[in-house]
Amino acid sequence: MREIIVKTKLRKYPIYLKNGILAEAPELIKKTIRDFNKTLIITNDTIHALYRRDIEDLCENLDIENEIIIFKDGEKYKNLASVREAYSRLIDQNFHRNDVLIAFGGGVIGDTGGFIASTFHRGMKLVHIPTTIIGQVDSSIGGKVVVNFGGKKNIIGSFYQPHMILMDPQVLKTLESKQVLNGLGEIVKYGLVFEKNIITDLKTIIGSEDYHIDNITEYEDFRKIILKCVKIKAKVVEKDEFDTGYRNLLNFGHTIGHSIENVSGLKDINHSQAVSMGMIAALAISTSLGLFPEKQMEEIKHFFQDLGLPHEIPDIDVEKIVEGLKYDKKFTSETNRFILLKSLNRPIFYEGIKKEIIINSINNCIDK
Repeated sequence: MREIIVKTKLRKYPIYLKNGILAEAPELIKKTIRDFNKTLIITNDTIHALYRRDIEDLCENLDIENEIIIFKDGEKYKNLASVREAYSRLIDQNFHRNDVLIAFGGGVIGDTGGFIASTFHRGMKLVHIPTTIIGQVDSSIGGKVVVNFGGKKNIIGSFYQPHMILMDPQVLKTLESKQVLNGLGEIVKYGLVFEKNIITDLKTIIGSEDYHIDNITEYEDFRKIILKCVKIKAKVVEKDEFDTGYRNLLNFGHTIGHSIENVSGLKDINHSQAVSMGMIAALAISTSLGLFPEKQMEEIKHFFQDLGLPHEIPDIDVEKIVEGLKYDKKFTSETNRFILLKSLNRPIFYEGIKKEIIINSINNCIDK
């Protein structure tokens, strides 16, 4: 079992990573978190159907009063209606701040469950058991807990570090191809911004004779990539817990990506597809400004295509995409602020980019 300790101002907590760790989850939770009387497990109908027996075993072996809330699966359920439902259950069952909320699922469940835990009684104990690649390499680590509101993604939230994270790479085998691709988009971000060896490792895997998107999670080298991403995310969070500067680098591709999501109504294009498109757009802006080599950008686009990631933006209203950028948390009322690349692993913050450059760069990425 690999143990990574994340040290933040709010708290220090462990990330445990091991194949088959779900079987050990009850003992690890009881060992790490003391003096709790109840547990609430938050999951969705898709995850519950796949892991009902594991969830039941977890409840039974914790040997403590427990409740389960099963939300419907989907980004649109990451909202205040879901939060209210959980609050009502917590109040009805007399939960307190020393009790434990377990977020068992992907990024949507982690975000929603984390937000509930952070706000009920000003903060319950929180355990993440992420079941997707995005959840394991990114969203479960670092304490960003958030919900959508009014058609705007991730606009209501706070910072609340978990008390522990349990990662089981074996659960990734149940992911559909679409979900695997979603995770690959986040992993590529780490490769572009922080460690280019991740891209090299991915190229090696997809170059294997027996490679298929449906079996990538079974490669030992892929599990090593997950561990690399976890360590990178942990270090970034330790350096900038509250996302005031350095941690913004993790938002590479998210500025335009989130706007694309919002323009699509949070339904036609999922988060990782949008981020992949956002990364391509950010590289196009970098190239337009003379920061990033055009030849290298074309190589990255081909790499995206080989992975099965979006390497172009659908023909949607560019003006609406640009208008939606004003909701980005890095922007101020006076200027925009993008994360761009000068080369692989050389990210920079760039402010005050002219609107026409942004529009032309996005137009150059449109699939026409």
